[in-house]
Amino acid sequence: MKKPDKAVLDGDIIAWKTAYVADIEGNLAIDSLISRLVDKWTPDGASQIQVALSCGKKDNFRRKIFPGYKANREDAYRPDHLKDTFEAIRDTYDCLIFPRLEADDVLGIYASSGRGISVSIDKDLKGVHGWLYNPDKNDEPYYISPEEAERWFCTQWMSGDSTDGLPGLWRIGKKTAEKLLNEWDQESWHENIREMYVDGKHVPKNTYNVDDMYNIMGQCVRILHEENYNIETNEIIPWKPKVGV
Repeated sequence: MKKPDKAVLDGDIIAWKTAYVADIEGNLAIDSLISRLVDKWTPDGASQIQVALSCGKKDNFRRKIFPGYKANREDAYRPDHLKDTFEAIRDTYDCLIFPRLEADDVLGIYASSGRGISVSIDKDLKGVHGWLYNPDKNDEPYYISPEEAERWFCTQWMSGDSTDGLPGLWRIGKKTAEKLLNEWDQESWHENIREMYVDGKHVPKNTYNVDDMYNIMGQCVRILHEENYNIETNEIIPWKPKVGV
């Protein structure tokens, strides 16, 4: 896939990073701090940038699916200048804000469609095929193939994501998940993961309907792709696991 000229930056992380420093240096430093981060995060050769921001947390579609999503962050420390940094980004840059979506999802939609380079330090974007640039780790954007993205997603589907309050399978960590994927035929990945969720041996603790937990966890850990969202109508098209086919 040809590398796009547009870069879509994860504005949530830029806002949080800026707010932590602004709490020390003061409100007057916000604009310059944001500008420096945006410059650092813009890949060489990008002729256009847009900044993705999340919807309000109460509107997040994942919370409708799984109320425990990110509930573990409710009491986490929030920088005093966080609201100011978000306002500064919205006032200064061409922002992409879609109803019910997180910034990650916006990046995923643009990257998977080939319309933009996803720019973020968030590991979850490895589950999306397309161009990705991590300014803390990469010298330039690199391409993630559909096969690589699917492997990353299936690993998280099993292991969950404790930072987001997603339990995944009981006692199945990342290394075990990767080992299982290596042992299975790729065509059977989804079916085998479903069976592990419903067999009773790996049931996540304190969760909901076991019969549907495999679907709930899959939808929560998976970043939306182009085929999962209609930009014109703002309709979310739910991802469905490949089981029973």
